[in-house]
Amino acid sequence: MTDTAGLQKLIAALDLDALPSEEKNELLADVNETIFKKSLVLMIERMSEATRAEFASLMENEASEADLEAFLATKVPGADEAIAEAVETLTDDILAVSEVA
Repeated sequence: MTDTAGLQKLIAALDLDALPSEEKNELLADVNETIFKKSLVLMIERMSEATRAEFASLMENEASEADLEAFLATKVPGADEAIAEAVETLTDDILAVSEVA
């Protein structure tokens, strides 16, 4: 579940190639965390109550990343679209701020 084209656009918007490697990696980690959180919120909003309860149970039982990905891919309609939407929103926000600055 990734949006490669969107991520490339985001990387270009951040002008990451101009940064030192360590700073670039830190920024990418922050961006990844932001995308993950936004995607998760969007996916939870799209879940039925029963699916939310099942997801909460998985989280409480500390399911593996692979199990969570499989759950989201099979139980959440539009999971891939939620990721793409999160990437697009973040990219648009960054571009809007960049244009103002």
